[in-house]
Amino acid sequence: MKTTVRLVSLALLVTVSSYLLSFTDSKAVGKAGCDAYMYVANNSLFEINVYIDNVGVGNVLVGKTKTFTYELISDTPKRVKVRCDYQDPNFIDPKSFISVTKTKVECGQTDTVYFAFAK
Repeated sequence: MKTTVRLVSLALLVTVSSYLLSFTDSKAVGKAGCDAYMYVANNSLFEINVYIDNVGVGNVLVGKTKTFTYELISDTPKRVKVRCDYQDPNFIDPKSFISVTKTKVECGQTDTVYFAFAK
């Protein structure tokens, strides 16, 4: 019985020490995110606030264009949701339009959203 307890505790000690002293990187280290780009053109009568995947990235003035950089969590392609909010003077709450990319965006790619709204 004492020999079994000693062997189990020795095996546990060796396993824990080898785990704590290992200097190799895990598999998750090689899976870093990458950047993609969204080109937003504002052809409306209102200034817009831009949200990419529900994260506010900035605003675009009337008649201007801007390129936003956002990070894809992994290197797999995905569809990106872009929401543009504008403050309509006839309403208290801002109005918004939601657009989803037609193709899946990959690392380093650029997609375009054109926002045009007039009363």
